[in-house]
Amino acid sequence: MNEVILKGTIRDITSSHVINNVEYDQANLITTRHDGKEDILSLKFKKFSNIYKDGDEIELVGNIRSYSQKISETKNKVSLYVFTYFDPPSTDTENFEDITNEVKLDGRICKIDKLRTTQNGKANLHFVVANNIISADGSQKLNNYIPCVAWGRLAYNLQNMRVSTKVELKGELHSRTYKKSLENGELDIRTAHELVIQELEVINE
Repeated sequence: MNEVILKGTIRDITSSHVINNVEYDQANLITTRHDGKEDILSLKFKKFSNIYKDGDEIELVGNIRSYSQKISETKNKVSLYVFTYFDPPSTDTENFEDITNEVKLDGRICKIDKLRTTQNGKANLHFVVANNIISADGSQKLNNYIPCVAWGRLAYNLQNMRVSTKVELKGELHSRTYKKSLENGELDIRTAHELVIQELEVINE
């Protein structure tokens, strides 16, 4: 299971890459949380599937995918994007009108950090879920590694999870900016994406 429903404004549509003579484009999707904050999410898609232009308000269904990018001889950076064919969400979806950003995902815990507390005392727990997407014809398996974070009481409740635990979860895909110190002493402003967990169920096998 790996499904994302998003509503927002598409911007910065540009060419991405070509595979087997199929052109792929990329874009940003600006979604607004219920508290008014905005997230800048990365989209990738086959060029022929896009009927929209910069600034259009859109609704779509897709799935979260990850890729690893080498940033130095010893370090890789895992980035997230949403792949979509721009299929519209089903109006039969529960609370469809209220959904602007919803992710449903299953997989196994492959990394989990210790419980942390912010300066204002709010607990948070970071972990990574390994999720597999099987192609429609069964010929290809995509391995995705999704950074997740739980906050508050949910973080406390999940802190004893173990690596390899199978889970089903629901949440929202968020973006955040952070400052990275470069070797030359300069600060680089970067954007990271993570799945903010609202519900999580452990699947007993």
